[in-house]
This record gives sequence, structure tokens and C-alpha cells, in this order.
Amino acid sequence: MGEVGRFVGSIIGTSLHAFGSAVHGLITGSHAVVEVAVDRRSSAQDRVRLIERLERLGHDPRVAAVLLDVRDSPGNWAAVHDLRLCIGRIRAAGTPVYASVDVPTNATYWLASAAERVFVPPTTEVNLVGLGVEVTFFGSLLKRLGIETDFEAAGTYKSAAEPFARSFPSPDNHEALSALVGDLQAQLAAEVADARELSVESVQSAMAEAPLPAERALELGLVDQLAYRDEVRSWLQSTHEGAKFVDFAGWARRDKVLAQLEGLGQAEGTLAILHLEGNIVSDDASGSDMIRSRTVVPLLRQLSEDDSVAAVVLHVNSPGGSAVASDLIWREVDQLRSTKPVVACFEDVSASGGVYLSAPCSEIVARPGSLTGSIGVVGGKLVVGEGLRKLGVHSQPIEAAPHATVFSNTRRFTPDQRERFRASLTRFYNAFVNRVADGRNRDPMEIEPHCRGRVWTGRAAVERGLVDRVGDFNVAIERATALAGLTGRPVARRHLSSTVQNPLQRLAQQAARSALPGAAQLAGMAEAQAGEALALTRFWGTHSAQPLAWLPWRLRLR
Repeated sequence: MGEVGRFVGSIIGTSLHAFGSAVHGLITGSHAVVEVAVDRRSSAQDRVRLIERLERLGHDPRVAAVLLDVRDSPGNWAAVHDLRLCIGRIRAAGTPVYASVDVPTNATYWLASAAERVFVPPTTEVNLVGLGVEVTFFGSLLKRLGIETDFEAAGTYKSAAEPFARSFPSPDNHEALSALVGDLQAQLAAEVADARELSVESVQSAMAEAPLPAERALELGLVDQLAYRDEVRSWLQSTHEGAKFVDFAGWARRDKVLAQLEGLGQAEGTLAILHLEGNIVSDDASGSDMIRSRTVVPLLRQLSEDDSVAAVVLHVNSPGGSAVASDLIWREVDQLRSTKPVVACFEDVSASGGVYLSAPCSEIVARPGSLTGSIGVVGGKLVVGEGLRKLGVHSQPIEAAPHATVFSNTRRFTPDQRERFRASLTRFYNAFVNRVADGRNRDPMEIEPHCRGRVWTGRAAVERGLVDRVGDFNVAIERATALAGLTGRPVARRHLSSTVQNPLQRLAQQAARSALPGAAQLAGMAEAQAGEALALTRFWGTHSAQPLAWLPWRLRLR
């Protein structure tokens, strides 16, 4: 926009802002308690947009207080962490935040603890039980079905194939998972203790005693008041006399218009935010959330060529996937960085291929509890030949070249094929380590001991030089803005997504999720375990002929 256009736009924007503020005030009133229902959000982009809107609550003079109705956590570790920081910023701006939670779990209580007052019903149980994981293995089941595993890995801790090959974790896998869960548990206890002004030891003691009756949680200082929802509202009306209750969705709709009016003609640059979520693949027509290199590469190229974009933030929530697809995206990110700053921001999980494609970024920001690392490569196949023979199905290879059927799932690798496949994985692994080392400006020999497929929390990754800094999405925005030389100047945000899904695909996906519990019960497994098994087998089946930079599990915060 030219100077004249910017000047005219500024005048129009200022006038419309004044008008919008007046209208907003008439509708909302001058003394409102905004009620925010906190539920699970389906995507990282939805969670970011929620935070962006909530940030404005603390600076709205018409808002007297905020009441969080915590029904579920908005997502996993990063989502709860971001929302807790947002609550802190709202409170720092002078707007009190209260939280009401009917069923306090690790996740919902951790979120609610960031508020200055926590309400729970008198008959509830506070299930702040601390963290633990249960790892599921299918090795014995597959053996009974006549299915063999034939996998290789580059990286001592690269355990992606273990669920298929074993009935229990390897010592290395057990060591890594124990350290990971211990780190996350320490973060949870420390943050609750800090928020509630308690000692870490007292919080850990309460966890050992949990589930806690509401009265006991009150005695221990974990909650402030036992009250039903109507009693919470009565308390708020007496505390903030004359306040009217306003639904957040209604407030947000009006505020969105106001924000657009405020920004009219003001922005001096655009910050592009590309949300990358799901497994990394070359292409996929299933309609599932995927990071498709054939979609992402042209999108990154467009951002490189768009002069109106001053910097790019890659918001990554991915366990990785195809090593080749990750490398193709890596190349385009590397090219993009040569034209403008690129900052990666790791959400709940950005591991393996998620780290690979982010390696060339100007900076990498991770939440303290982000799952990252897993820098290693795995590959192989499920061999179903014996199982098919039990069913009366036989096969006979006819080869015109020595290794034409190397990836056939009816027979194991020959010794020569295994040696070649291991060499292929090693080449990918060495390239992976070098990519990370180059991106972090470190010597590969310094970085490699912290790779080997080991999974780290965000804060542990910073200590080992794999990530540049710990922070939330706002920190990534601040760093991209600073690197673009736009600090203190108005910047527009443009959200982009790598996931393109039509309504029919979305409905089909939701229907599949709805059908899963019944199928899981018939299979005699928990829903989550059945879902993981289906996801694992499907991904292995469609990518058996290539190395994978993939972490096939997530630690869910309950």
C-alpha cells in the first residue's frame, strides 16, 4: 500500500474504530462478566485462534471479569500451556479470571489452577493423580496370526517398530519413556505449586493421595470454594456488583469486527502463519489431517515469492512420517529462509520428520512440554506370508532382477537385502543429523548424542541445543516480527493451513470416529488402543517401501 493509501486507510480505520467501539459498548455494556466455555478444539489452528481472541479480553475496558467453564482441555500439553499463559496475561492486564471445573482431571485442573479462584462442585472428586503412560504391544498377537515383523532402525532409541515386534518395551525405550514422563510430571507439579502458592512437595503429596474429595482439595489449598454453577454466578454478581453475564461467542463475534476495523489501513507488514498438522506424506487422498509435501511445497514457494509477507511462522504439530516427504519440505523451507525470516513453533508434538522439516528455520520455539526430538529413521515391513499360508494362500516370486521383491510383504529380507536396507537407513539418519546440526549452527558430533531416536520435552531439547528457546505461540510471533524488523509496528496475521478437507471428508472422518468405540469393544480392546493399532498398521502398510522419520505415539494429557 502506498503512503497516500495508507494515510486514507488510517483515517477511515480510526473513524470506523470509534464507531465500532461505541456500538460494542452499547451491546456489551460497561461492566460485563464474560463466560468462556473451554472445550476440546479440533486443530492447532483452532486453538491459536481461541488464544488470539482471548488475549483481547484483558484489554477490553468493558470486561469486569472472565469466568472459565472448564469442561475439557482444549488439546494436549501445548494447548493447556498456552491457555494458562494467556490467563496469566489477562490477569496481568488487570482483569480477574475465575475458573469453574466440574470434573477436575490432570488436564482440566492444571488449566483451572492458572485462575485466581477455582470453584468445584461440593460432590466432585479432584483427580489430580499425576502422570503415567501405558504402552501397548501387539507382537504376541501378530505372531499368533502368522505375521512376522522385519524392521530396522537407525538410532538406539528409535522404537517405532517395537509395538509390532515385542510384548514389552526394550530397556532403551523404557529408559527414554521414564525420563520423558518424569520431566512432564515435574513440570505439572511445579506449575500447579507456583499457581496455588504451594510447595512442590505438598502438590506431589496431594497427587499421591488423589483422587481427592472436594472438601479435602479445599483443605489442601488446591481449590478456593465449593460451589455449584448458580452459586458461582451469585458470588460473581456480589463481587462485581452490577455486572452482566455475556457469552464469549457473542462477545468474540463483535470483537472480531472491531479488530478488523482497528487494523484497517494500519498494518505495515504481513506475518504468514502456516499450520502444519498430521503425519508427513508425499500425497494422500484419504481426507485425514496430513502434511502433504505436494501441497506444502508449492505453498511455501508462494510465500517466498509474496513480497507482502515479511516473515513466516511454521506452527508444527506432527509426529513426522515419510523421510523423503520431510526432506522435500525441508528443501523448500531452506529456500524460503533465504528470502525472509522463518520461525518454527512446536505445538503438542513436533518429532522426527516434524523436526526435520523445521531444521533450517531461523529459530525454533517449543513449548516446555512439547514432544520433540526422535531424530532417527526406521523402516521395514510386516511379513504376512505365514498367515496367508494358514489360510491356504500361497505366493511364488518371479524376479527379473535380484532385489525386485525386496519390499514384498510375503517374505523376510534376505541377508543381502537387509544389509542394503540398513545402509539406506544409515544414510538417511546421517543426513537428518546434519540437517539439524546445520540449522542450529552446531557441530554434528555435538548434536548426534542427543539424537539416536530419543524423544525429549521442549525444555530438555533447548538444553541440548536441538531447539533455540522455550515459549508459546506468542513468543514465536514476537521472534518472527523482530527478525523481520517490525517490532513495535502494526503487523497483519494471515493464517494458512496445509490441510484441505471438503465437508464430505470431514463428515466421513467424524462418522468413523463415532463408529470406533463399538468396533473396539468387539475387538476386546480400549478405544484408544484400537485406534492406535489401526493407525499404526495403516501407516506402515502404505509406507513400507521407504524410510520413516516417525514417532507413532503421543502422550495424552488426561
